[in-house]
Amino acid sequence: MPVNRFVLVASALVVLGGCSTHSRLDAERQGWAVQRRGLEDQLDRLEERLLADQARVRFWQRMRERHENVSAVACENLGRHAEGIATFQENQRQKRDALAKKNRVATRLGGTADAAR
Repeated sequence: MPVNRFVLVASALVVLGGCSTHSRLDAERQGWAVQRRGLEDQLDRLEERLLADQARVRFWQRMRERHENVSAVACENLGRHAEGIATFQENQRQKRDALAKKNRVATRLGGTADAAR
């Protein structure tokens, strides 16, 4: 009978050992599932941040392009305006010079006319 007792004890150890291994595996699987959900949540948050950053970069690129276009138009407009001012000032200078010349001529002629009387 000692052999039967040995077989019985060995069978009990195998059954108990198998149960503890099964529960340990279940615990590890649950831990892995929790860890996987945590990693998925982290990846979701990272993806949201990356998408937000990508949208922000696109926004600022569009703003730069608009600024460049507006600056080009403004520079062209200011260039034309400056040319117009220069032309106007040149015309005014010519008018002033012509008027000054008329005044000098009139003064000279007026002085000799008074002397002749």
